[in-house]
Amino acid sequence: MNTPRQPTNHRRGESVAIKELRILPPLAIGRLGSAARPMDNYEVLVDPHRPLAPRQVRPAPTFQVDPHSGAITSAETPPTLRFTEDGQVRPVAPFLEVWALTAQRGREDVLELLTLDLLARHGLGPEDVHWSVHVANHKIHRRTGDENDRIDARVGPVNDHAVHPLNGTCPNFWEGRALPLGHVRYLKPTPEFPGIRLRFTPAAGRVYGSSLQQPPPGPPRPDPERDPNVVDVLYDANRGTWLGYHDDPNNPRVTNPSQIYAGFTQQRKWISKGYLDDECDGLVRAELTVDGTLLSAYGRIGAGPPAYAPDSFPVRAVADELEQAMFGPTVGAGQVSPEAAEEVVRRAFDTVRLMNTAVLNGNTVNGQVRGASTMVAQDTNDTGRLYEPIMAPSLVDRSALLNLHQQVLTGLRSGTAPWFADVLRDFDDVGDLSDKGRRKMPALMRGADGRSLALTRRQVDLVRKVAKRAIFTDNGPAATTTSDPEERG
Repeated sequence: MNTPRQPTNHRRGESVAIKELRILPPLAIGRLGSAARPMDNYEVLVDPHRPLAPRQVRPAPTFQVDPHSGAITSAETPPTLRFTEDGQVRPVAPFLEVWALTAQRGREDVLELLTLDLLARHGLGPEDVHWSVHVANHKIHRRTGDENDRIDARVGPVNDHAVHPLNGTCPNFWEGRALPLGHVRYLKPTPEFPGIRLRFTPAAGRVYGSSLQQPPPGPPRPDPERDPNVVDVLYDANRGTWLGYHDDPNNPRVTNPSQIYAGFTQQRKWISKGYLDDECDGLVRAELTVDGTLLSAYGRIGAGPPAYAPDSFPVRAVADELEQAMFGPTVGAGQVSPEAAEEVVRRAFDTVRLMNTAVLNGNTVNGQVRGASTMVAQDTNDTGRLYEPIMAPSLVDRSALLNLHQQVLTGLRSGTAPWFADVLRDFDDVGDLSDKGRRKMPALMRGADGRSLALTRRQVDLVRKVAKRAIFTDNGPAATTTSDPEERG
């Protein structure tokens, strides 16, 4: 979802050269949903008086698209937010805008929204912009290694304003079947909303299968029940191996942790039920020929599950990985921001607030041991470590955790929490199974490598630099100081 922007106004007769194109945002993530109307735009704000409280979710200006013409008709702020409609989840359907890098009025490299006016200055119209989309779901292929298990959907190049379905096809599907992966639409620009935009609407969030019959644990039954999870059968189990597949522990390409697909245990193996979901990711490309030169730009799109906790953010997200990749694992002195460090603590509490910390800590709950897949069980299964809670059971109480994070936040603000820097887990300590190592933060959570989660190196560096800084006034902002008289000037 985009916040509406005002296009650049050019003076009549002004020469503006289009040098390059960009698609912004370069990465747009939609969310699955089966409701007819996409989700309205909203912003998520921190309550300054209650910094660890759930964030405030407020409506924001939202593009309304005419379903017939494909034109944007308004950009009003809705009075209320509804994440469902008629009992169905509303999908998040992002807009991708084409921006132009221009030269104008003696200035080079001015980035502005590509509009009807800017096209007209070069004798072009919206029909001269062509879109191509390629999305895929390669989850089965990632497991089986069979090229015939790749699911791909392609659209374009197109320059009309119709809805174009993204129907994923696969050689191992039944003849004529396709996996719905959503749709895209080149929105019709108008004088009121002249920008060049494409909208990606994800799929409904349904489960498809390789059989109508529910795969039973244990020996096959003579009258298997119909699988209630499957809405349709797409995959031909006579061609491919996905139904009944199991990970080979000797295959170096198997994910760690392995067995992260729907299945059941049979003969000590995790057997696939043959399910397919309708998530996808891929590329969007826009092309425009200006003065005989073909210009193009691309962006990435993806679809994930709905945000059932929109007032919370995960402690480590894709944005953190991208930031580290772009700017490096350390934070420069001029980039040390107390607000950014506070946000890490806030997101840590956001994450913990959504967890059943008693179960994930390995506590005995209602007389039951090993109530779920946890890092405690993972450590025992993988290394033979004694099965025991990570923290003292009393420390994972909700009130205790709230108090801990409140102390950290207060300490960061006052410059009295250097101890917090010592309890953060470094990236190369994820396999430390000592009591001290397991209790470092973030605790109780698993990373993509199957061991304890660590923040990115850049996040850790930021928090440590803020936590160890000195303060020199009782009412001014905290600042980094030095004891060297020459450096103080």
